[in-house]
Amino acid sequence: MVISDGKGGIRVFPYGSEPQQRWENFFDILYEACKRHLEKKTEKKLQKEQLIDSQIEECDKKVFHKCTKRSAKRYNMTQTARILGVHRETLYYWIKKGRIKPKRDYKNYPVFTVLDIEELIKWKNTIKC
Repeated sequence: MVISDGKGGIRVFPYGSEPQQRWENFFDILYEACKRHLEKKTEKKLQKEQLIDSQIEECDKKVFHKCTKRSAKRYNMTQTARILGVHRETLYYWIKKGRIKPKRDYKNYPVFTVLDIEELIKWKNTIKC
């Protein structure tokens, strides 16, 4: 077993020697402690999730599920412009002026979720009034 002594040197313990066995026991104890700690943390996390789930009613779960499904679908600039009934350049102008803040995809293109588009429709309708 080869271990750094922390001073820039290296200590070598032959296999089967007493110091090597002590280090192995230490690492085994450390591994078990980390494993137990991780199990306790995951147990606490599961308990919190179960508590939250029990507090949320069934109808609320359906609403949350629909909301997450709707926020997962993404539309590009052209699709969003067609939905809103405006030209794509208008969307670029609104972004440039800071009136809308689209999310970005992995290529840094602006994309909109269904929820973003709903907000844009509401905002657009308030402008026309």
